[in-house]
Amino acid sequence: MARSARFTDPLLPPPTQSRLRFAPGDAGRGVMDGGWWPRSRDATAELPELVIALVERLGMVTRLTIDFDDWDHVPLRITALDREIRVGWLPHLDHMVAVTCGRAEPVLLLVVPPETAQSCAEEALAKAAAGTGDALPEEILASCDISTARP
Repeated sequence: MARSARFTDPLLPPPTQSRLRFAPGDAGRGVMDGGWWPRSRDATAELPELVIALVERLGMVTRLTIDFDDWDHVPLRITALDREIRVGWLPHLDHMVAVTCGRAEPVLLLVVPPETAQSCAEEALAKAAAGTGDALPEEILASCDISTARP
């Protein structure tokens, strides 16, 4: 099945892009470059979908660094788009994922907990994608009534 057909099939989940937001291209860099709302805490399942959603905007992802405490089943590597991508983790990356694409600086995305109510998640994604703010991930999540307690 073609990729575009997958996203129009009403029986399949909505595209990952609807759960991914970026700061506008001309916005100044804030603490984060955008936000992502995964569907589960299974990094093995979620990270390849993130890579697929990012490749059009950023190019090929070469490494992901995640907050170890936000995930279950953290792999050392994932496969996406027929490429193996290394996954690193830090115990306190503070609800973010750092995406390396051969650029000098990684792209930093807020990770909204998957169990978050849609309205709260959308508000957090919008704030993370504002592009010029200096609010930390915990502050954004708390301001949107999203718990920062670890699972």
